[in-house]
Amino acid sequence: MKTIAVRSSPFSCLKLLLLLVAVPAFASAAEVQAWLVMNPFSGDSLMSTDVLEKNSLVRGGWKVTGAGVLHSEGDADSGMLHRMIKPLAKGGVLRMLVATTEEVNANLKAGYVTEGALGYVSLKAGPGKIAVYRFAKEDRLLWLISAADQAWATQNGWKRERAVFWIFADQYR
Repeated sequence: MKTIAVRSSPFSCLKLLLLLVAVPAFASAAEVQAWLVMNPFSGDSLMSTDVLEKNSLVRGGWKVTGAGVLHSEGDADSGMLHRMIKPLAKGGVLRMLVATTEEVNANLKAGYVTEGALGYVSLKAGPGKIAVYRFAKEDRLLWLISAADQAWATQNGWKRERAVFWIFADQYR
């Protein structure tokens, strides 16, 4: 039996290996998938970039109110989105999503702690951007995207304040 071998130089194998490693890194370096989820029972919401966290919350009764992407690099019209919490003396937490350094600093002074920076969001509306609206009720805040969830919030006593930031539409999924 005759064996046919393909000759390859170490240089071409190295180029192929680098290409296989670099292409996924380039594709994922600029954007990260993000989900805005809400708990309709507690009036709580948060932004997650972790599919396992999102899936776990959904199994626990949370609802995805919208999805998009965050960028890994910002520009003059963007801000780094931070997820923050403030433990309450009576138990539970208050949640905060903020996208400017001033908001982060003000919330740190008010007793919030940062859970983490998630990625850059837009601070201005525009094509290919999805508005995230903030609602208030007593001392709680809720962030929503979908019109149906916004209608639910209004019917349940939440007051729509304004669009506070925009996530980017997912062009690839």
